[in-house]
Order: sequence, then C-alpha cells, then structure tokens
Amino acid sequence: MPTMKSSGDLITSINTDLADNNAGLISAEDVRHNMEDTAFSINKIVASGDTDVEFPFFNDVRAKKISTTGGLFVPESGLRFPNSPVDNTSIQTDPWLGPGNIQHNDLAGLTAGDPHLQYLNVNGTRAMGGNLALASQWINSSGEVNGSSDDNGIQFVYNSPVIGDDVLIGTSGSLKFNKDQSATDSFHGVANAWISFSGGATPAVYGYYNVSGIEYVAAGTYKITFNSGVLDNNNYAAIGMSNGLNTSITTYSDMEPCSVGLLLRQGDDATALRSIHFRIEQSAGNAVDATQNDLVIYGMNPGSQMIGVAPTIN
Repeated sequence: MPTMKSSGDLITSINTDLADNNAGLISAEDVRHNMEDTAFSINKIVASGDTDVEFPFFNDVRAKKISTTGGLFVPESGLRFPNSPVDNTSIQTDPWLGPGNIQHNDLAGLTAGDPHLQYLNVNGTRAMGGNLALASQWINSSGEVNGSSDDNGIQFVYNSPVIGDDVLIGTSGSLKFNKDQSATDSFHGVANAWISFSGGATPAVYGYYNVSGIEYVAAGTYKITFNSGVLDNNNYAAIGMSNGLNTSITTYSDMEPCSVGLLLRQGDDATALRSIHFRIEQSAGNAVDATQNDLVIYGMNPGSQMIGVAPTIN
C-alpha cells in the first residue's frame, strides 16, 4: 500500500532504499514502493505548498483545453495573492466580473472623502485646480440641443493665443442679470465707440473707447478715427454734444448755444481706418474749440446682423 509523503520524505526514502552501489542490495520492492509513494504523493506535494518553499513554479502555469473538455482551474476555496501591495492575506472567493460588468455603485469608497480629483465635485466644495477646456461644446441647463441646431446656451470659440476666445450666446437665449432681472438679447444697443475731449490745437482726451486717434484739423474741427474692426460700414448713428465755450468750466451755466456737426465719414476696414469729423459752431456761426465735447457711436459690428422686425416705411 503506497504512503503519501512530503517531497523531503520521498527523497530520504529513495536515498535509503536505492543506494548508490552495485552490491545487489536493491530489490524490485524497493524500487516499486518508492515509485508508488512518489505517484501517490504528487497531489499532496503540489497542493500542500511545498512548491512555495522548495519547488516553486518558475514559469506560467497553463491548463490547456483538449478538444471540448478540460483546461479549467477550479479553486473551490478561493485565491490568495501573497504579493499584493494592498491585501496579501485575504482570500478572493468571488470571480472577477470583468470591466464590462462591474457596477460603478458597487465600488468601495465612492462617498468617502473626495477620491476623484480628475472630476469636478458635484457639491461644489472643491474649486478647479486648472483650466477647463470645453472645445466647441455648448453649455446649457438641460444638456440638450435647441431643436435641430446645437446652439442653446453659451459656447467658447477659440481665435488665437493673442486674440483669445469669443463667448457666444445661443440664438434661443439672452444675457440676463439676476440682480435686477434686466436682460439683453443683443449688443446692438451698446455704444461701439465714444470719446470725451477738450478742444484746442492739442486736444486733451478725458476718456475713450474704441477710438484710435483724434486730430486737430482747424478751429472747432477734429478728425476722430476709430479702431479697426469696430464698425461694419459708415452708416452708423453718431451723437455729439458740446458746451460751446473755449473757457474753463467753473459753474453750471458755463455754456454757449452751439451746434455740433458730425461730418465727412470716411474709410473702410480694407484700406483705411474709419473716421468722422467733429465740428462745433456757436449760434453766431463761428467755430470754437470748446472745452467739453462728447461723441458716442452706435453701429453694426463687422459680420453682425439686424435682429427683430424691421421698421415700417410709409
């Protein structure tokens, strides 16, 4: 009857019974029972952990499938990973479902702390650590497109590192201020350019917007030039005011009845900057370099379109 032995006991038995000599002291029984013990002990040696200490497997262990059967490992008691940097003692008894079948809500630590630093925190408790690149995607309250066109909400349009991004507001929305509920669906109601200045051979500029230059032409006459790309054409609304006096303003009555003429609109964006001439004449008709002059321009931006119903013409 064979005996189940460890690998060490088998080696001792073989060395004892199968001596290295030619004296005829080795019997067939010695050979037979050592072979029987070896065959009977193979499962124990492999399963007992001897290979973990004395005879480890150095290569991958492969269970080859023959025809339609075989080739399975059946770990009835589970698996343990002794080299795991996280847990090298616990036994895994459930199979791995694969990345396509793991349910996100079954993962541990989903609500502990803030484990997903690559995402924006839904409760807003953590500020962004860097810039958020949205490419050409629209941002809106529902996450849906407006009908058949993807233009609902706001969008960032990249121009260049120098010019930067434009912020687009979709055709279905408007810019609304929560503080007073005021809203605008277009910037056509905002001045394209303005300037406030004091007249004279060397005009003094008090304030400006989208104005690139002011030139003294003659007494009471100034050429005002706008920045490139501010106006679509020369058909803009120009509003001018002046106090009509060339003396210092010291009281609320420092003014002279006068007229402001906004004349000679010139230029285009292709060859020359757009400009307009600002002229002040007192009621007697004489030109004057007034100390307080204001010009405001309303017009179309290049490429912009009219909105709403056009005025009726009778």
